[in-house]
Amino acid sequence: MTETSSQEKFTKTLEGIIEQNAIPEKPDFLKVLYSLPDSPEKDQMFEDMEMMFSAMTKPSSVSDKIPRGTSEDTAAKELAKCPDSQNILAEEQQTIVQLFSEMLSLPPSDEPLPEMDTVRKFANADFPIQADASDEDEAALLTLINSQPEAIAEFLQAMMACHMAGLNKAANLLNRLFAKQVLIIENESYQSLQEEVTKHRGVIETSGSHSSKGQDKRHSKNRLRKDFALKLYSEKPSKNPKQASQRFFKDINQYANSIGHPFTSEYQGIETVYRWFLKAKNNQTSSDT
Repeated sequence: MTETSSQEKFTKTLEGIIEQNAIPEKPDFLKVLYSLPDSPEKDQMFEDMEMMFSAMTKPSSVSDKIPRGTSEDTAAKELAKCPDSQNILAEEQQTIVQLFSEMLSLPPSDEPLPEMDTVRKFANADFPIQADASDEDEAALLTLINSQPEAIAEFLQAMMACHMAGLNKAANLLNRLFAKQVLIIENESYQSLQEEVTKHRGVIETSGSHSSKGQDKRHSKNRLRKDFALKLYSEKPSKNPKQASQRFFKDINQYANSIGHPFTSEYQGIETVYRWFLKAKNNQTSSDT
């Protein structure tokens, strides 16, 4: 029985993703990768890609914690009832980041380093990158870089320039930072889900923590409103409390209206939330010093 190659396994995984997401055709960069000469390095590359794409498309383990038939619109509300759901989501996303980093990590090379002028010229080249590429592997890599969106191409260019200069540690650090930036920080679907879970969890926790207190009704609702806002901020802290207050105000305002304790105006509301966030940031800074 013939063993399935790593390229065939990856191709099968990718075809499933393309069919599931109704993608019209395979990405152009795959044509470049498929055209690379057969080698152990190429086999390892496709094995790493297969592992990463499988991890990205595998259903999250938190899906077992919510009722069967839960819709996408109510998933965050159900996940908020599971105490460890956000940690599980974060750990799974970090696993994908790790797999992505390993896939792009460049091992040290025993080959002589190029002249520094050559490295500098490559590192500062505009797109599309033009270079003398008589070497087949180098030509394929340049084609791969030039086929990417410029933001990704710039990262690949910087990482490869570090590698060319023998700065493997710096190259792999860029790799990890890029993976985290793309798959976590700027991953809108992931961040949106986490924020929605936080919002629903805030409703559950703040309502529960104050339900048994015989406080003045207005003071109690103000406490609920503030606690909800600070819960959002603690889940995704920002170096700029002013921007954070503007970003989170829509959710905070909706919650305030839902408990019958609205802000008097949008301006007053944003300023109030800003003061809460600024005090929280200052308290955190003091505790860290």
